[in-house]
Amino acid sequence: MIAKRYLFFIWLSMTACVAGCETIQESLNIRKPTARLTGLKIEDVKLDSATLLFDVEIDNHYPVALPLSNFDYSLSSGAEKFLSGSAKSQAAVPAKSSTTVSLPATINYIEMLKALKGVRPGSKIPYGAELGLSVDTPALGVIRLPLRKEGELVLPSISDADISDIWNIIKPK
Repeated sequence: MIAKRYLFFIWLSMTACVAGCETIQESLNIRKPTARLTGLKIEDVKLDSATLLFDVEIDNHYPVALPLSNFDYSLSSGAEKFLSGSAKSQAAVPAKSSTTVSLPATINYIEMLKALKGVRPGSKIPYGAELGLSVDTPALGVIRLPLRKEGELVLPSISDADISDIWNIIKPK
């Protein structure tokens, strides 16, 4: 009889473990931080590249600041992925507040034009952006917050590039 109770207790314990952390988190009322991609813009336009800024709003429910450790990203247009990568982030979200951080990525025009055949400078490109933002939480450790956004991106034309970039390329040495 004692052996049956012991086996039942082991089975019950294993079932509770298999139920997963999410059930435990719900029962302890642990909330994850939330994030949403609010904007995507192009800055620092050069002849060969530009900086793409992902604006992400993050809500911190914790009584301590949350450091952001890194983020990964990919952009596609239709079925063609034209930008992907990852970067470290040194930002932090203050305790019990929301903040918007700008996460930079570099677009190389040549690579993008190879991936998106027929696209010309000045064109509007429909895109799908997928990001993952890693946040170090006190209760859950490092977690990845997935983000998704769709929209249109206008590829800068050469007239948008800084004229000093052109001079730096052609000036005599």
